[in-house]
Amino acid sequence: MNVQPVGGDTAPVSRFDQSRHMERRPVTLGSLGDAIRRRWWVVAASAITLFILAIATSLLLTPKYDAFTKVRIIPNGQPALGTEGSDRPLDTTAVNTEVTVIGSRNVARKVVTDLGLYRDPEFAPVKDGTVAPSRDEAIDAATTSVINTLNIGRNEKSYVVTIGFRSPDPVKAARIANAIAETYVAGTADALADNASRQSASIEGRLRELGSEVETADRQLAQYRIQSGISKGGAGGTITDQQIGPLSSQLATADSEAAAAQSNVSVAERQIATGGTEAVSAVLSSTVIADLRRQRAEAEKRSAELSAKYGLRFPLVLQVSKQIDSLDSQIRQEAQRIIGGLRSEAAAARARADSLRGQLSVLKGAIARDDRASVSASSLERNAEAKRTAYTRLAQAAQQNSQAARLSQPQADIVENATIPLRPSFPNIKAAGASGLLLGLALGIGGVLLAEGMQSSIRKPEDVEVLLGVPFITAVPLLRKKGRFFSRKAVNPAGTLLSNPMTIYAEAFRTIRGHIVGNGQRAPLRVIALASTLPGEGKTTSSLSLARVMALSGDKVLLVDMDVRRAGLARALQLNTSAGLVEVLAGTATLDDAIVDDQVPGLKLLPVRQPTFSAEDLFGGGAIDELLAKLKGEFDYVLLDTPPMLGIADARTLATKVDGVLLLIKWNSTPIPVIDAALAGLEQDGAAVIGAALTMVDPNSEAMGAHYYSAHYSAYYQN
Repeated sequence: MNVQPVGGDTAPVSRFDQSRHMERRPVTLGSLGDAIRRRWWVVAASAITLFILAIATSLLLTPKYDAFTKVRIIPNGQPALGTEGSDRPLDTTAVNTEVTVIGSRNVARKVVTDLGLYRDPEFAPVKDGTVAPSRDEAIDAATTSVINTLNIGRNEKSYVVTIGFRSPDPVKAARIANAIAETYVAGTADALADNASRQSASIEGRLRELGSEVETADRQLAQYRIQSGISKGGAGGTITDQQIGPLSSQLATADSEAAAAQSNVSVAERQIATGGTEAVSAVLSSTVIADLRRQRAEAEKRSAELSAKYGLRFPLVLQVSKQIDSLDSQIRQEAQRIIGGLRSEAAAARARADSLRGQLSVLKGAIARDDRASVSASSLERNAEAKRTAYTRLAQAAQQNSQAARLSQPQADIVENATIPLRPSFPNIKAAGASGLLLGLALGIGGVLLAEGMQSSIRKPEDVEVLLGVPFITAVPLLRKKGRFFSRKAVNPAGTLLSNPMTIYAEAFRTIRGHIVGNGQRAPLRVIALASTLPGEGKTTSSLSLARVMALSGDKVLLVDMDVRRAGLARALQLNTSAGLVEVLAGTATLDDAIVDDQVPGLKLLPVRQPTFSAEDLFGGGAIDELLAKLKGEFDYVLLDTPPMLGIADARTLATKVDGVLLLIKWNSTPIPVIDAALAGLEQDGAAVIGAALTMVDPNSEAMGAHYYSAHYSAYYQN
C-alpha cells in the first residue's frame, strides 16, 4: 500500500517504513477530561445510583440516638477547683487511667444490675427456641452489650471526659449515659474510702510495732549510758565534759598566778642582790616600812639638831641614835618578812597549779574512756532516732488517711448531665447521601478511566498519524437534533447539507474535497473509494455528504454504491429504481437506466436496487474496469461507496482499481488493531491511501477542537 502525499513531489511513504504498532498515546489532563465529558452519563448514573442506594439504605435502618454526659476528672494532688492549679501540667496518664475505669466491666455491670438492663431484650436478647439464660448469664451478656455500645471520648487539653451511649430509645440512651457517669463518680469516692480504711488499719498496726521498737531503743540507750558512765549532764554533754571546761580555766588561772608570783620573787631576789632589801619593790611599796622610814627620818633630823646644839656625846643624842638603830632593825626585819611572803605565795601558787594539773589529767583519761563508749552510744542513739522519725511519719500518714476516710470525696464530678436527644444520630442521611454520591462519582470516574484505558480506538487527529501512519484530513462531527445537546440521536445529514450548508459538518467535507482536488499532486484523483474498516462507521452517509458538497462546489460528481449486500444508498434516500449497479455490470441494463439525479444539481447517483447476495465476483472481471473508465470520461469525480474492508473481499478488489482510497474511521469506536489489519491488506494489494477522516466525532471533544471553533470561528458557521 502506498500513502498518497497531500501536496508537492514527495515520494510515497510505505507503512513498512514505520512501526505498525506504535506506543500507546500519552495520558494528559485534557484527555482525561475529554473522556469524562464523553462518558458523563456513566459517572452520573453511578453517582445517582449509589446516592439513591445510600439514602434508601439509611431510611431502612433503625434510627439510633446518642446521649452524652460530661465528667471532669480530678487527679490526686490536683485541687477541686481549677483556679489554684491551672498552671500545672496536664496529667495525661491519670486521665487515660480514669477513662479505662469508666469503660471497665465493673462499672458497666453495676449499671446493668441497677437499671435492670439484663431483662431488656435490647441488651440480652433471647433467641427463639432456646432456653432462657440464667440471671448471671443475662447480666454478663448485657454488660458486654453496654460496653460495646459505650463511647468514651476526651479532650486532649483538659480533664473533661465525654461519656456517650447509643440506643434506639432516646430516653434510655440518656438514662444509661447518666447512670454510667454517676456510678463512676460514686465509685471513685467509695474506692478512696475503702483504700483509706485499709491503709489506716495497716498503719495502726505498724504504729504499734514502731512504738514498741522506739521504747526498747530508748531503754537500751539509757541503760548503756548508765553502765558506761557517760550519762548526760545537761545541754553541755556528759558530766566529765562539763567538769573539764571549768577545770581547764582554773588551771590556766593558777598557772598564770604562779608565774606572776615566781616572777615577783625573782625580781625581789635580783633587787636584793644589787641593792639590798631597800631596793625591793614590795619593800618600797610597804606602808609599814614607809612609816618606819618616816620615823627614822624624823629621828635623824632630831639627832642632827641635838648634835649641833649639844654635841655627839649628849645623852639625848645618844638616845636618839639608838632609836635610829632600832628603826633600821625594824625596817630590815619587815623587808625580810615581805620577801619571805613573796616566796610563800609563789610556792602556794605552784602547788595549786600542780594540783589542778593533776585533776585535769585524770579528767582527760575519763574523757578518752567516755569517747570510746560514746561510739556504741551514738549507734544506739541513731537507731532510736530513726525509729522515732519513722514513727512520726507513719503517725502523720495515719492522720491523713483518717481524714480521707472521713471525707470520702470523689475524684470526679459531673459537669453536664445527658439530655434526651431529639434527633437520631444514626443513620446520618445527609452524610450517607454525600458519601454515596462521592463514592458513585469516584466509581464512575474510575469506570470511565478504566474503559478508556482498555479501549484501543482513535480519538485524536494525532492518533491517526502517529499510531496508523496515515495523513489526517479532517474530523466530521456527529449531528444531533437541534436543542438537544445531550441527545445521541443523529439527524439526516443530506437534509442538513441542503437546508443549512454553512455548518461545521459541511465544512469538514469541504476540507476533504480540498484535499482531493488540491494542487501539486502527481496525478489528478478522479476515482476515489470511500472505505471503512467495519460496518456502521458512517461510510454511506459520508459518501453522500461528500458528493453533495462537491456538487455544490460546481463539480460534476457520480456517487456509486458498491456495497451490493446492503444497498445503503437506496435505503438512505428511499430510491425506487428499476435497475442499479448489479444490472449494469451484468449487462441487463444501461447506465442511463440505472443512474438517477440527486436533489443537488450536478450530482448523479448509481445505487444498488436491492441487496444482492451472490457467489459471482462482480468486481473481479473486466466489466468493472470498463465501467470505471467510462464513468471517468463522463464525470469530474467518481465516488465509490465500498463495503467494509474486513470480511468483504470486494472492498480490497475495488481499492486496487481507484486513484485513491479515503479511509473513514469512526471516532472513539473502531479498534486500532482492526484498522491496522485493514491498512496492512491495502498495503499488500498496492492500494493508494490518500488519508483518513474521523466520522461521528463528538462536537465537544478534543478531536474537534471545540474551544477553538467556539471561540474564534463561531461567526463563520450557522448551526
